[in-house]
Amino acid sequence: MQALNNPLASVVLNPRNEFILAVILIIVLIMVNVVSARAGLTMFAVMSLAALATFVASAVYVLLLPRGIIESSLGIEYLKALNEANKASVTGGLYGLFGMAAFTTAVWAYVNYPVTIGGEIKRDRLTALLGVIGMFALGGSFFALFITAFLKGFGLRFFIGASYMSAYGVDNGYVLVNPGADLALIHTPIAIVLAYSSVLWYIAPVTGVIIQISRYLLAFSMDRVLPRVFSYVSLRTHSPVVAHLVDLVITVTLMYILILTPLSTALLYAINLDALVLLVFTFMASMLLALVMHARGVTKLNVNRRALVTLDVIYLAVLSIFAYYWLTQSQYYLLITGNPLQLLAESSAIFVIGLTIFTVVSYIRRREGVPLTLTYMEIPPE
Repeated sequence: MQALNNPLASVVLNPRNEFILAVILIIVLIMVNVVSARAGLTMFAVMSLAALATFVASAVYVLLLPRGIIESSLGIEYLKALNEANKASVTGGLYGLFGMAAFTTAVWAYVNYPVTIGGEIKRDRLTALLGVIGMFALGGSFFALFITAFLKGFGLRFFIGASYMSAYGVDNGYVLVNPGADLALIHTPIAIVLAYSSVLWYIAPVTGVIIQISRYLLAFSMDRVLPRVFSYVSLRTHSPVVAHLVDLVITVTLMYILILTPLSTALLYAINLDALVLLVFTFMASMLLALVMHARGVTKLNVNRRALVTLDVIYLAVLSIFAYYWLTQSQYYLLITGNPLQLLAESSAIFVIGLTIFTVVSYIRRREGVPLTLTYMEIPPE
């Protein structure tokens, strides 16, 4: 809306209206899951496929456009980004690519729903396994297509300049580094439609996260880390109702703090740092664990162990490169500044706290003689 000078942009970005819209959206998405687990999964699938379709269509459209049309459409904005690119350092310049890529990483969630659905279906592990493999194969293909298309259409130097502008607060930098806004600036009817459809790229992952969070809360409850009430599943809707409602309360509270209170700056810092937490303590930690397991031959896959270890090492190396640049050039991607060791220590805090709480609760449960995990038959009846 900002890129198109839509007068509604200022209305939407008014903090009070932003909060109201966010609350309405999250209530609708969560209540669909409360009413029916099947409806929630269907919504996840439909939203994901719609988001993926517009994502791929945007890449194909930009790939087919001549560079001259893009340059003339963006005009002064294009020249401004190229001029700012001259100020970027070599390492910072790489964030011309990484910065633009950051807006596309949610594509993983578009193809993530087979994994979630696979976990909901009572079959052997093959369903979930195929979902995971499919997610990485399809997600990687779509991701590569999108990055290639926009680099060809706009040029690497454009995104180097846009990322520099975004990192150092130069006017319109945050807009220009967003591929959705770049589509809008092309101003053709197709580009404008695709620009507005890019909102699906960010809403679709939320529909999946809602499902995942409720299952996490349910699982922690069954492990006796959370009260047993969190494991309540409605026999009629097959939905973990209490977990969803708790998620709703926590989410609305956090949105209120983020948007309408003086604590918003500190919380925004924490949200940006969350990306580093996710990279290091989810993706990298998981791959390191997989590497150890595969090296020891602990796997359910009928795949050559040497091949698995090789893939683990390659993936871990790629993630390590991202982690290095995120820590040393944090203002480009994380939009925060700080000593790399400080940022790593801060991102470790939530992981250490969570691990400590889990360890303490597990110890207490063992001392009480209570098994750590309940069976499904022990879930309280409706």
